[in-house]
Amino acid sequence: MASLTPANEAEEQVENLHTKLATIFGSPSETVSSVCYSIEISAKDDFDMELLEQLSPQPIFCSFPWISDETLRYEDNFPQAPSLRLSKELQKARYTVVNHLSCYNLTEQQVEKFLATGVRNLFIIRGDTVTPGQRFRNAANLVQHLRDREQANGGGVKLTIGVGGYPYGHSQSRSDTEELQYLQAKVAIGVDFLLTQTLYDADSFFRYRERCRQVGITIPIIPGIYVPHSYQHLQAMLKITNITLPPLLRASFDSHADDTPDQFEAFVVDHFVGVVRNLLQPNVATNEPVRLVHFFTFNKLRLLQQVLFKLKNIL
Repeated sequence: MASLTPANEAEEQVENLHTKLATIFGSPSETVSSVCYSIEISAKDDFDMELLEQLSPQPIFCSFPWISDETLRYEDNFPQAPSLRLSKELQKARYTVVNHLSCYNLTEQQVEKFLATGVRNLFIIRGDTVTPGQRFRNAANLVQHLRDREQANGGGVKLTIGVGGYPYGHSQSRSDTEELQYLQAKVAIGVDFLLTQTLYDADSFFRYRERCRQVGITIPIIPGIYVPHSYQHLQAMLKITNITLPPLLRASFDSHADDTPDQFEAFVVDHFVGVVRNLLQPNVATNEPVRLVHFFTFNKLRLLQQVLFKLKNIL
């Protein structure tokens, strides 16, 4: 087979993701007997390529978070940014890659340099902070710019774009109604899929998805599962994401605050295996089964291996 040029590789990547999403979410409901999964990994020293290759089954795609200040330091040579170096390595190994892109201090010139690396699958985030005078104030601004850019360039290779959803509510929204109105407007600009913020129970996802459908958001909504590797990391994550867990769920986690590392790991594996099973339980009786689950791994792939092993009958 002829070798691929960088442009060919980019086109294959975007078509690969488009094709995968269309296949996963376009199949008749009665044909869904299992679920696919994707993962988020970080370009850090603790990432283990061999562990990724050992995951069974393999993920549908791998996403990479945007580390704002660190990544922007490479704007004169974005291909040398750690996340882009690793994403290129994974593409060569035939993985589908989704790169995050943050609005934080991002300029139009930086967007052009970033896309020039061949990135075509994007997850757009606002970022934790907005600085005075920055070009893109929110994710909707950036999605609009990207879609306008496509039209101005006569179409060409279409970007696949995802944005975040917030089952527990967005900390800066005044109400769920306002949040969903904003999300609906953002999706209408040209968003291909929603990926939720970290989930800790299935019911919150179902309620959120139903609210989205009620306001006319019809694109795929992927539940995002976070398996904390320690109680301390759970607390840090809840603080970063501004999530307040329901009281009973919070009490369940708090009851394991003094566990040994092995005990806590066993608890969270069982808990989140249960969450995934609860997500899939209505699949046989609904017109919209859950077809894809995303795992935020923090490079704890051995922990993910345990979850996948316990879910082997449905993956």
